[in-house]
Amino acid sequence: MDYCSLMSGSWGNSHYIRAGETRIMVDAGQSGKRILGNMAAAGCGDGKDLAGILVTHAHRDHVIGVGILARKLKIPVYATEGTWFEMEGLAGDIPGTLRRCIGTEDRWTIGELGLESFPTSHDALESIGFVIRHGQTSLGIATDCGVFTSRMERCLSNLNGLVLEANHDLEMLRRGSYPEYLKRRIAGVEGHLSNGDAASSLKKVLGPQTRHVVLAHLSEENNCPEVALQTIQNSLENTAEGAARRFSRAGGQGCKGIERQGLRISVAPRCTPGEWMAL
Repeated sequence: MDYCSLMSGSWGNSHYIRAGETRIMVDAGQSGKRILGNMAAAGCGDGKDLAGILVTHAHRDHVIGVGILARKLKIPVYATEGTWFEMEGLAGDIPGTLRRCIGTEDRWTIGELGLESFPTSHDALESIGFVIRHGQTSLGIATDCGVFTSRMERCLSNLNGLVLEANHDLEMLRRGSYPEYLKRRIAGVEGHLSNGDAASSLKKVLGPQTRHVVLAHLSEENNCPEVALQTIQNSLENTAEGAARRFSRAGGQGCKGIERQGLRISVAPRCTPGEWMAL
């Protein structure tokens, strides 16, 4: 199974997964033209082989391109009932034949992939994350969540790959230009995970099978890749095991990262495709 972030942040979010003969997308939060352009740039083809679009929640930066892609390419769309309700008027018309309603704690298959949904704490109706499996290979996607719940910990522990939100640095958010109500919303329990939250969450779920973590949905104003990576590195090295397994800096096409003994942690670029994660 291979994963590539097509874009990540308030500008738009979209993830691409391929395994065997199956291709799926998680979220489509930019124009169809932009998403297809990023797919082509990443070597994902023209989208005609996509078997489904999975939607985490109905905020504009996750759904604005869902309708046009579904209609143009005749792709089924999988979303919770609450997301379908809130998505009306944002994603455009999606024919009933392409609508698939899933639960917040559901399991199903698309082609060669096994899918599992889990609830997230965000200010959208029935927002969810996903665990995607192909044989013994596993990938988790968890963005837009104000708190990292025990349910998330159970679902995301010791996966081969993980896409995890690291939205903001608390001090940058505090000192930034956002109005106070927006700062409270972002830092609240139905907002977004901070760098520190992401670091604490990783301590709970990293296991011997974990090979790659992608930090996603970084704020353009209240975070930057260097700060996010340094926060994660400091936290993970501040343990008895971490002191003996320090990270080194590593480059990569479209992103920056850190590595240690078989584990890579990188950052998903905001507007362009990231590096491929091979699991």
